Amino acid sequence: MSETLSPAIRDPRTVTLEVPEAWFRNAQDGNQHQAFYSTLLAALAEMNVLIEPVWLPRGAERAPRNVSSDRMLISFHSHGEAGNLLRCKESYIPPFYTMDRMGYSCFSELALFPDRFYDEISRQDEDESKAFLADLGRELRRSNLSKYSQPPRCGDRIADAYVFVPLQMTNDSVTHGTWLEIRAALDCIVAAASARGLKTVIKRHPRCKDRGISRALDLLDQNPNVIISEKSIYDLIPNAEVVVGANSGVLFESLMQDRPVISFASSDFGIAVQQVNSYEELSAAIAHPDPPSPAWRQKFLFWYLCQYCVRSDSVFQVRHKIQSFRRSEKLRRRRYGIHRFKSAHLFVYSIVDRIKKRLF
Repeated sequence: MSETLSPAIRDPRTVTLEVPEAWFRNAQDGNQHQAFYSTLLAALAEMNVLIEPVWLPRGAERAPRNVSSDRMLISFHSHGEAGNLLRCKESYIPPFYTMDRMGYSCFSELALFPDRFYDEISRQDEDESKAFLADLGRELRRSNLSKYSQPPRCGDRIADAYVFVPLQMTNDSVTHGTWLEIRAALDCIVAAASARGLKTVIKRHPRCKDRGISRALDLLDQNPNVIISEKSIYDLIPNAEVVVGANSGVLFESLMQDRPVISFASSDFGIAVQQVNSYEELSAAIAHPDPPSPAWRQKFLFWYLCQYCVRSDSVFQVRHKIQSFRRSEKLRRRRYGIHRFKSAHLFVYSIVDRIKKRLF
């Protein structure tokens, strides 16, 4: 027997909204997520839509979100095929959030189809971009602000010239976009940097507990050309010759500090860095860096933060993003019958993926 839908669910004005209640309780950034959702609700209220809330468990990033063609879903921290849905996630620096059709980082439309955005980026005003980023970069340094809490800045400079390598969580979903194995990449980076007469400064992710990374860092720490540091990223980024990594958010923060970046992974800032997908390319890039020009990087960052992202405190920006999405004729709408969003999928994928993260 087919399910009888209530008038509200049949109403094409209905927007299904995933509610990340588990994220709201996070001691580190729960307040930031609550602020974004307050803004999101205010924007939807101004649009006079009906809201169908769906509670979202952690670990359901890749669960399918199949929605009917005559309504939309606003999802949180998810990735998958494009459709009649927007996928929200906190960006690399507060208070910015991404709202992408396909997901975040290496899963996003920006990462997978960057050519769709080149024209918009190239049209950004060079002087305006440069001024905006200079002010924001200075404020980030002054406040020592990063996605993860940083130790107080000490101001001590590393005497030798160096390559900076920020590591990330090995079980982070975005490692799906990594093209090189991290421990082999570290060996390659150290060898290439040493050949240039540079030290390699490595900062471990503050939440990383991976035993393989511990063993690798213990071995590397015996190399006189390697420094394992726990300093603030703002003590390490500004004086680095180049910053090298996969798709860690610290690479984006390095771009914000006007540093050239070499990346061996897919990401939504990939078109602003020098990307390499082999150990040979990685070694050659460190020997002779050839990143995008500073002017292009600045245009990209300005566009990314001011047009691709929204501020968590701007009802106007969030409403405009949703309205532009709904009006877009480029939506690739999949043809489903009108039905309730199957929230059971979220819980199944959540359980499976959380077990995987614990075991592997």
